[in-house]
Amino acid sequence: MMIESYKGGIGICAGMLMIKWDEIKQMLSQHPIQINPGDNVNVYINFETILNNLSQRKNLIQDVYNYKQNICLELEASILNLVAHYRAYFKIKHKAEPKIYLYYTDLKDESTQQMSVYNKYYRSYYHNRYMQNPKFKEMGELMTGIIIPEIILILSYIKDCYFIKSNSFDGSLIPKIISDHSEAKNVIISGDIFDTLYMYDNNMIMLYVNRKYQYFKMAISPEEVVRSIIKTESPFDITIFNSKMYFQLLLSIKGSKVRNIKSAKWFGYNKLTKVLNEGMKNGTILPQFSSIDSILEIFPEQYREDIKTGYLCTSIENQMALIGNADVSNIMSQIVDKIDTRSVEALNNKRFFDFPINLPYLLG
Repeated sequence: MMIESYKGGIGICAGMLMIKWDEIKQMLSQHPIQINPGDNVNVYINFETILNNLSQRKNLIQDVYNYKQNICLELEASILNLVAHYRAYFKIKHKAEPKIYLYYTDLKDESTQQMSVYNKYYRSYYHNRYMQNPKFKEMGELMTGIIIPEIILILSYIKDCYFIKSNSFDGSLIPKIISDHSEAKNVIISGDIFDTLYMYDNNMIMLYVNRKYQYFKMAISPEEVVRSIIKTESPFDITIFNSKMYFQLLLSIKGSKVRNIKSAKWFGYNKLTKVLNEGMKNGTILPQFSSIDSILEIFPEQYREDIKTGYLCTSIENQMALIGNADVSNIMSQIVDKIDTRSVEALNNKRFFDFPINLPYLLG
């Protein structure tokens, strides 16, 4: 199953993350980490990208009202086929041994987020967008009440396939937590630009998928991501973002609605690059900085607190320092294999008769 299979149907919201195998292989060939035959590979797929695609779908309310049962089945099948797509890719193209992890921040759990010490309303927009917004509320209820529980149940019976959620901390930490407890190589597939910070992790291959129906672009390096954000500057002017710290600053200024990080509309990207490059030339800022406080004075005073908060909330390391052993144990406890292929085959023949699952790829 490829994206073309879902044109016109709601399954395209998951299908948009299905990249053609030849294109994936070409992108991965550019990375310093190479996947070799026999390698164990953790493949993380950001489920929140699917939620975001759903939220942008026209006539979603009417579709849910008129075709509720079909929507549940088509979405479940397309999500399972997304898992099958990448499981088969790494098995067939690389002769590797993949484990597939869908990951996201729990929609139902409104526990206080660890990052609330820096941002009081961190992730509140995320819950409100999918569970309170009238345009998505019923779809959100289908997600939490039917679709997600069904996917979790089905994947629990399939070897090396998992659906992992976080509650009191950002789901973007899940790949980091799992990779810290594994000797395998790691690949992240995500449409969330904040996941691109993993491009600076020597243990990660991060594949950023920026697809909005007719528009499609993939990135596997920070430079490609910066180019997708800043489109008018010369290559020389954006070299400062080769530094993770300045790249993180760029993302924090870009902002994130789902994380309640304010975007800096008052301070455009072109102006940012000019200020940073001027600071580098006259020595007021360095190629690396030890803390955000050391460069805050280059920004107008009234905006410094928001910039600092956004930067701290963007940091993977900062967030990891706030979670505890119980949080880590909660993530690792969700990695369970029951293995019952006959039940999955029976479901495919009955429940998914009209929206078939690619079982050879999923179970192979």
